[in-house]
Amino acid sequence: MNMHKLMAATGVAFMLGSSVSMAADYTLSVTLDTSPQHVRNVWLKDFAKAVGEKSDGRLEIEIFEAGSKYKDSEAAAAVAQGAIDIAIPQYQLISRFVPEADFEQLPMFYGMGREEIYAIVDGEVGKDLNGRIEDKLRVKVLGRPIDLGFGTVFSTDVELKEPSDLAGLKVRVPGGPATVERYEIMGSVPVQISWPDVPQALQTGTISSLWTTQESLASSKLWDAGVKYGMEDRQAIVQYVPLINQRSFDKLPEDLQNLLSATWDEMVDGERDFAAQRQQDARALNAENGIVTSDPSPEALAAMRQKLVAAQPALVEELGMNPEFVAKLTAAAGQ
Repeated sequence: MNMHKLMAATGVAFMLGSSVSMAADYTLSVTLDTSPQHVRNVWLKDFAKAVGEKSDGRLEIEIFEAGSKYKDSEAAAAVAQGAIDIAIPQYQLISRFVPEADFEQLPMFYGMGREEIYAIVDGEVGKDLNGRIEDKLRVKVLGRPIDLGFGTVFSTDVELKEPSDLAGLKVRVPGGPATVERYEIMGSVPVQISWPDVPQALQTGTISSLWTTQESLASSKLWDAGVKYGMEDRQAIVQYVPLINQRSFDKLPEDLQNLLSATWDEMVDGERDFAAQRQQDARALNAENGIVTSDPSPEALAAMRQKLVAAQPALVEELGMNPEFVAKLTAAAGQ
């Protein structure tokens, strides 16, 4: 059998291809910086298994987990350079190359539901953004984005019932100008702290609040660090976009190219439901450990959204987003 290795991979990896053949004709390597139990990792293993079975063992997906290859902040560049075949980073981590990729952090998305967001990202706006990413990085966007889910804001001492309760709190944020400005408008003090340092920052009072997800908080057991309250105001959704090195994709026979893209598309909706359920399960676990999470009224969300949207034009200019893209995005959002 002629073996075509699209990348010679080293390190710790999960070889998830065919259960029939010991060696595939083609192998694609994927980098993830999240743990094996993370929703993205769990789902990707199912995807890899499906690809292996549908290709009769001809195409194998090799997964490098827990940052054993690259951090997500480095992953897009690694794919563009051909150092790894596939990465699935958050949109906002691509924004340093393509400013428009930070679109889901814009104020117009505040309070939106899942289906409203999917209608935008799966439509013409998403196709436009994919084209910009492909042109800039010389990669192929494999398909629609998958979910981590909505971020939730948590607090140690202040019970959070509506967005105005965030005023005056020191909030840990993962970074990004759109996220930082959102909290400044809310009257909070945004503080950028790496995730491993969060427990100590909560315990020492460096921060009194944080923006993360229910699952991330549960996996780190941050109730032990003093977190008591949460609020689901749907500030922004976190999605991952699949990037594959263009040369790696081009080396695949056409039938395997089609199989890879079609299998991804067939499984995206299931992943999104799976991610949403994982967040609900985590919310229940957090509640069992004393964390009270509230859901603000539609009126409270609308009032804060109006306040945030007023600052959007200046933010768009600061981010350097293309005006045509923003106009298309605004129209798709019905604004």
